[in-house]
Amino acid sequence: MTRVQEIPDDTSEGVWTVVTRTSTYVIDFEAMTLLRAPGVGRTDDERWEVSELRRDSEDIPLLGVKSCRVGDPAQFWVRAADDPDVRTWRVTTPVVEIERIG
Repeated sequence: MTRVQEIPDDTSEGVWTVVTRTSTYVIDFEAMTLLRAPGVGRTDDERWEVSELRRDSEDIPLLGVKSCRVGDPAQFWVRAADDPDVRTWRVTTPVVEIERIG
C-alpha cells in the first residue's frame, strides 16, 4: 500500500486510512463514507484524550475532504446519517499517517 503526506484536493477514488493522535479514520471515496475507529492507532502520549463522537465505528456520509495532511488536523465535511439535512465538520487531532489501502 502507498503512504503519502496528504490526500490531494482532487482525490475522488480509493480507500484510505488516516491515523491521528487518537483514532483511525477510513475514507471510501467510491462509497463517499467516513468511518472513525476511536482509540485505534493512537499514540501513547497521554496528553491526547480519546473523545467519544456520535456514530463512532459507523459509516457516515462523506461530502468532502477540506484538508488531510500529516502533522495537521484533518477536516472532513459530513452529513448526519440519520438526517440528510444536517451537515457538519469533523476536525481531527493531528494526522500522523495517511495510507491508500484500496
